[in-house]
Amino acid sequence: MMARYFFNVYNDEITLDEEGADFADAAAALRRAANEARNFATESVRAHGHLVLHHKIEVLDEQRHKVGVVHFGDAVAIEF
Repeated sequence: MMARYFFNVYNDEITLDEEGADFADAAAALRRAANEARNFATESVRAHGHLVLHHKIEVLDEQRHKVGVVHFGDAVAIEF
């Protein structure tokens, strides 16, 4: 059975997800959030030349309870 999860984005702007998306479980929703965080990080570097590591995506369940947070800095590997 699928459940609906919501993805609130906190970067240079706050974007609250009103529609959500269906996933099998919270782990699948968090994987999606990590992929989206990587996409946002890529776009930030491409458009602005920098990445703010504390920007984040909060994942909420159907009752709007927080099930996890993915910080952009945790979604990418930074190597020297």
